[in-house]
Amino acid sequence: MTHAVESERQSQFDALLAEFLQSYVPTPVGQEHRQAYAVMRATAQAAFTALQGRAAAGEEIADAVLWALLPYTDSAQHRAQGAWVHLAPAITGDLRTWHEAAGWTQPHAWPAVAQAIWRFVQRCVQDPAQLADACAEFAARPDTKGFQTGMLSPILNALRPDDFALIHAKSRAALGYFMGQPVSPALVDYPAANALLHDLVQGQPALQRAARQAALRPGDLFDMFSHWLSAIRRFAFRPVRYWRMVVDEDPGLWAEWREGQVVALGWDELGDVSGLGRAEFEQRRDSLLAQFPERTKAGAQAVWRFARHLGEGDRVLVVDRAGLVLGVGTVAGDYYYVPELELGHRRPVLWDDLTPRQDAPGPRQLLAEIDRASFARAAQAPVMAAPSAPGPPARVAEARAAYAAPPARPQPEFDLAACAAATGLDEGLLARWAQAIERKGQAILYGPPGTGKTYVALRLAQHLAGGDGFVEVVQFHPAYTYEDFVQGIRPQAQAGGLAYTMTPGRFVEFCRQAVGRSGRCVLVIDEINRANLAQVFGELMYLLEYREASVVLAGDATRFAIPANVRILGTMNTADRSLALVDHALRRRFAFLALYPDLDLLRRYHARQATGFDMEPLAALLARINAAIGDRNYALGITYFLRPDLAAHLAEIWQTEIEPYLEEIFFDQPEQIEPFRWEAVAEDLLR
Repeated sequence: MTHAVESERQSQFDALLAEFLQSYVPTPVGQEHRQAYAVMRATAQAAFTALQGRAAAGEEIADAVLWALLPYTDSAQHRAQGAWVHLAPAITGDLRTWHEAAGWTQPHAWPAVAQAIWRFVQRCVQDPAQLADACAEFAARPDTKGFQTGMLSPILNALRPDDFALIHAKSRAALGYFMGQPVSPALVDYPAANALLHDLVQGQPALQRAARQAALRPGDLFDMFSHWLSAIRRFAFRPVRYWRMVVDEDPGLWAEWREGQVVALGWDELGDVSGLGRAEFEQRRDSLLAQFPERTKAGAQAVWRFARHLGEGDRVLVVDRAGLVLGVGTVAGDYYYVPELELGHRRPVLWDDLTPRQDAPGPRQLLAEIDRASFARAAQAPVMAAPSAPGPPARVAEARAAYAAPPARPQPEFDLAACAAATGLDEGLLARWAQAIERKGQAILYGPPGTGKTYVALRLAQHLAGGDGFVEVVQFHPAYTYEDFVQGIRPQAQAGGLAYTMTPGRFVEFCRQAVGRSGRCVLVIDEINRANLAQVFGELMYLLEYREASVVLAGDATRFAIPANVRILGTMNTADRSLALVDHALRRRFAFLALYPDLDLLRRYHARQATGFDMEPLAALLARINAAIGDRNYALGITYFLRPDLAAHLAEIWQTEIEPYLEEIFFDQPEQIEPFRWEAVAEDLLR
């Protein structure tokens, strides 16, 4: 039986697909995404062929299977280990630590697990008709519980893309939404999900045409579409719910949750509740309460909510008994029960932020649903300097005081109309720029000197930073370093000499001030390309692209995340260094907003200011000069002439600013400058 997109969602699918094809696929990021499928498949196919040769020669391949056939995030550690880096990574850290902490796999079982993965992949690749039986047998093993569809479908898709669909959290959400039925992440249900995705693709002629035009398989284009819907457009497939969980005071328990990428609840006497109806659950609960008087009905109800009400994609805030925030995560899969572990009721979680933060007042229950605003306030609470476990009250109070945000001063409203009036730029253009900044989180205004990049950046920042937000400015230069911007060891004077301590840099301090504010906080980086950007940003390169993630900063074990309300605006002088020289990895993390000389803006300024200066001779001259320069990255800008008393100062401006600039541009062609010297142009400009 084939399935089709639900009729009431077909028009929505068509509209979203058209938007995706126009707004994402043609962009540099979209093209990089498109090309990645071929790269990933080539890497996987080469690794699989090599493993076949090694296995035939009788070599041990268990470790190689775990690294080469499973999808990992792109990190320095994973690349050093030779891991298979994938667009849809299921493994973000250490696979063994994760599965052992979650209770899925015992340390001694890894060779057997690797052999099971190898047999599973070989069986499916050799005969795709064996998929259902292979999935059922693999899932039935006691040591492979954590290997769901998102872990194993990538390698099947890489080796036989026409037979096996790439199914992971994003594509499952999109597939389930448009086909009107839930798509399970369990490996045993992968055959059904595989068939469902093939049905969707076959029933969408527009998707197939677009795939041919993009030189992609239709399934790959749907995978790109799913990523765009979830990660970029933030499409709401289902209402997200927000939860607050309290972890016990044992620090080892939180370490287990963190490393195992899980959250967990006790009341283990209830056993696995996944197959119970409500009446059956309550009957079992009441019977157990009579046997274990120390247990409570409220605790049992928490288990029921944990198993039945939490959904994939829901957000989880973890706090300790004192209410200090330990971590923020996203539910990544179904409920499961591990009978041999304490707190055996479990949910897989992807941690978005593991930065200890100030206390978050809220319900005292082990598990409670909270509203979105409460969740956001807690997730962005000021960073804690103290360890995450609660300590003496004086230490906690000291840490809170040290990391409290400075008093917020409401910013006056500066809407787009005011921004347009201040800059002279079109309001529609500014609206598109503001939207680009919101979409990416950071942008660079680039153009030749004299185009007002810094001024426009400050006015845009003023527009973005309403309410209790704020704007700060920093200027980069060739000596600017990671230690200046992020953090580094600095000497501190103290009694008896110097102490060398880890000191936060300008950006980390800026983010600490931004935490807890509701308004946007904008950092303007003037002359951003004058520093070695890859060196200055360091691991922030990752955070600029994955804004909800956190990383460990160089030099210590501190985890750092960019607050959601932080925006970055850079300015770049293209005459100082060509845009083409900027690191490509950084370029794709910023929106680039071009600002070139606009003679109409110059005319409008003098008309609005009623200066009486005749702009046409000057405009014509600037057009001739820029035509002679022949490169818009070095064009002569207009800001030299944006002043109401221009007539009185034009000679001085021309001789002390314009001529030296032209001498630099035409240093090897001095004859080019002569028609543009003040003596040659003064009569026309001042008539």
